[in-house]
Amino acid sequence: MTDIELSEEIRALRETVDQMAEQLARVEPNEKLMTTPECAEFLGVGKDVMFEWRKNGEGPPYLHMTARTIRYDRDDVLAWARSHRVN
Repeated sequence: MTDIELSEEIRALRETVDQMAEQLARVEPNEKLMTTPECAEFLGVGKDVMFEWRKNGEGPPYLHMTARTIRYDRDDVLAWARSHRVN
């Protein structure tokens, strides 16, 4: 790896860390955040369904904390679920 490539990679990592810090700053400490399995259980669906929804942009809103950390705010999930109510 050249010095230029290393420098670019470090810059990209710093940007990622800055973005993560901004996301975490927006999360209030009193919010109830759920993991994907917790949210799936809450909604009565499988983890695979949650993944497909995220991939297709169809599911409840989520927080992308890191590349491998997804969290769902319970209130957002409930509002999303209610928006799919059929009368």
